[in-house]
Amino acid sequence: MKPTRLPSPGWFTGGLVTWLLIGLPMMGLGAEWPQYRGPTHDGVSTDRLNTQWSGSVTNPIWRVPVTNCLGSLTVSGGRVFTQTRRSVSGADSEVCVALNAATGVELWATRVGIASYPNGGVGLDDGPRTTPVVDGDSVYVLSSYFNLHRLNATNGATIWTKDLASLYNSVNISYQNAASPVIEAGLIFLNASCQYSNLMAFRTTDGSVAWRKENEGLTHATPTLATIQGVRQVIFATKKGLVSLNPLTGSRLWQTNYPFTYSTSIGVSPVVYQDMVYVCGAHSYGMGSVCFRVSLSNATWSATRLWSTNNPASHWMTPVARDGFLYGHFGIQTSDSTNAQLKCIEMRTGVVKWSINGFGRCVPILMDDHLVSLSEVGQLVLVKPLTNAYTELGRFPAILNYHQDTNKCWNSPAVSDGRLFVRSTAFVAAFDLSVPALKMDAPRFVTPGALDLTIRTVTGALVASNRLAGMEVRATTNHSLALPQWERLTNSLVLTSGVVRMQNVGTGAKKQRFFIVSEPR
Repeated sequence: MKPTRLPSPGWFTGGLVTWLLIGLPMMGLGAEWPQYRGPTHDGVSTDRLNTQWSGSVTNPIWRVPVTNCLGSLTVSGGRVFTQTRRSVSGADSEVCVALNAATGVELWATRVGIASYPNGGVGLDDGPRTTPVVDGDSVYVLSSYFNLHRLNATNGATIWTKDLASLYNSVNISYQNAASPVIEAGLIFLNASCQYSNLMAFRTTDGSVAWRKENEGLTHATPTLATIQGVRQVIFATKKGLVSLNPLTGSRLWQTNYPFTYSTSIGVSPVVYQDMVYVCGAHSYGMGSVCFRVSLSNATWSATRLWSTNNPASHWMTPVARDGFLYGHFGIQTSDSTNAQLKCIEMRTGVVKWSINGFGRCVPILMDDHLVSLSEVGQLVLVKPLTNAYTELGRFPAILNYHQDTNKCWNSPAVSDGRLFVRSTAFVAAFDLSVPALKMDAPRFVTPGALDLTIRTVTGALVASNRLAGMEVRATTNHSLALPQWERLTNSLVLTSGVVRMQNVGTGAKKQRFFIVSEPR
C-alpha cells in the first residue's frame, strides 16, 4: 500500500457508544516532477490517474502560449518551469520561465543564453533544447551553448552562473547541446564537451567541480541515474557507447561500445530496467537500437549485448520500461514523422509485440501503471500497457492547431499531484487527471445497534463508478493494529449520485470502534 494522506479524525457520539471515524484515502503523496523524465529518471509517476477520459477531465485547467522550445517541463513548489526563445534587450535569447501551476500565469523570466540554431531542420519554432532541473528552492538550467545557471525558484534571480565554454573550452556539436543536466545528492551531472575529462559533476552550492572523468564525445542524450546490481550509477550515452560512473566519485563502473557508428545525433536517454540498459539512435543516421545486460561478479562489471537492430529506432523519443518491456515512439523504416509508431518491445529479446501508427515524435510516460502518450499533433492518448495487443482507453486533443513549423509536440509531459502538464513548441497546458481522495461523513445511527456510513470525495467531485469495486471499508476496536488486521466489512457499497453508502453496519456491544475507507493498489 502506498503512502497516504489522512484527514484529521473526528469523534462522534451516539447514545452511550463513542466512535472514531477515519477516512483513509489511498492516494500516493503527489510527487513532484523536478527533472527531465521525472523524480526517478525513468518517466514513471505513481500519482493516481483518472482513467475515465470524458467530460470535464478533457478540458484544460489552463492553456497558455509559451513558444519556441524543444525542451520539456519540470514541476515543483506550485510552479512549472520550462524555457522559451525571446528577444531580450534586442538580443535573440534563451529564457527560463516559471508559470503558476494552478493558473498558468507567468511568474518570472530570466535570460540564460543566446538563441542561435544554424543547422535548421526544425522549423520556425526552433528554440532551447534542454529542460530545467529543480532542487530545493533553486532551478538549474544548462543552455544550448553551455551556460550553467542556478536561479532562485521563487523569483528567478541568478545565484551563480558558470560559462563552461570559457572555463573548460566546451565545444558545441551540430544542433547544439540538448542534454539536460541531472541532479542527485548535491551534484549536477553533465557532459561538458571539453577537450578532456568531460564527464563532470558540479556542486549545486557554488558550481565548483566535484569531479571530472573520461574523454567521451557529447551527444544530445540526457544522462540517466539508476541502480543496477544494487549500485547507484550515472549513465551517459556518448559518441562511442554507454559509460557508467559512480555518481559520488566519477570512477568508472562499466563501459560498452555501440554496435553501430555514431552519426549526427543520439537523443534517447539510456533506459534501465533491472540489469538491462537500452539506447538507440536514428535509423536515418545509420544507427539503431541496442540493449545490454549489465553484470557484477567478483567486484568486476561487464556489459554484454543482448540484441541490436537497425529498426526500430528513433531520434530522441526515449521509451519507458515496464515489467521488462519498452513502450515508446519509433520511426517507420528510415525516417521519423508524424506517423511514427507507438511500439511495445520485449527488452530482453528485442521482439516487437505490437505497433500502432500515427503517434509521431513525442515522448510517453507511465502514470499509475498506464501509458500516457502525447502525439506529435497534440492528441493525448491513454493506453493500457499490455504486451499482447494495443489497448487504447481514451484520447482527447490537448494541444490544438498543429503545424509542422510552428506548433508541434516534440516535448515530454510532466506529472505532479495528479495533474498532467504538456507542451508543444507553441503552448503549455495543464489537465487535472487526479483521483480525488475519499472521506467519510459522520455515521448516521439508524437504530441503537446499527449505523449507515457515507463516503464522498474531499473535493466534492462525484465518486467515479469505476472506483467502487476497489474500495474497502474496515473496522476495528484497536486502531494501532496494521490495516490488514482490521475487519473488512461485507455490507454492500452502493453508489448513488456520486456518493457511496454502506448501510446497516452493526455495532454489537462494542463501545468504541474505528472505521477506515481505503483503496488498496
